[in-house]
Amino acid sequence: MSTPQTPLPQKSSNNLWVWLLGLAAAGILILGTGAFVATRYLVRSVEVNRASSSVEINTPVGTLKAAKDDNANPGLPVYPGAKLSQPGGTIELTTPNEESVSLTAAHYRTIDPIEKVDAWYREQLSLDFKREGPGVMVRKKNINGVVVSSNDIAYISEKDDFVRVVALKKQFNAVEIALLRAGKPETQ
Repeated sequence: MSTPQTPLPQKSSNNLWVWLLGLAAAGILILGTGAFVATRYLVRSVEVNRASSSVEINTPVGTLKAAKDDNANPGLPVYPGAKLSQPGGTIELTTPNEESVSLTAAHYRTIDPIEKVDAWYREQLSLDFKREGPGVMVRKKNINGVVVSSNDIAYISEKDDFVRVVALKKQFNAVEIALLRAGKPETQ
């Protein structure tokens, strides 16, 4: 004689969804709490010091200093007669272990033709500088904040962790000259 088998109770798929939603909610709560605590720590540990033309931001991961300076000197020759078109500036980032990187830039403008300005820089810059210009660059480049399009002329020198750029851009009846130096301060 055989005994009749009793059917097993069927698990409801609704219980599974409740568990999954509960786990997802718990995960979101944990992530949200972690993000809140991390943000609160960073906000409390960031110190911002402002002056008239500079700012210094101290964080647990390093210090950032930025300053506008009409006399910012990227260490590159300025085309004769060119006038400062934007205040120059310097940005310096220092890590907690005292490694630092700085960027100095200045923008000038001249009414001389771009061909004349290009020829002058070709004579003034050392052989370390590689000239890229119309027809050479396939697309525009962003070199440490200086955007050079394929119609512009750029002289670029890259050595180790040190970059220098002279970018020439025709603007209506003038030529914009961007001078940039970036790298570790000791190599500059």
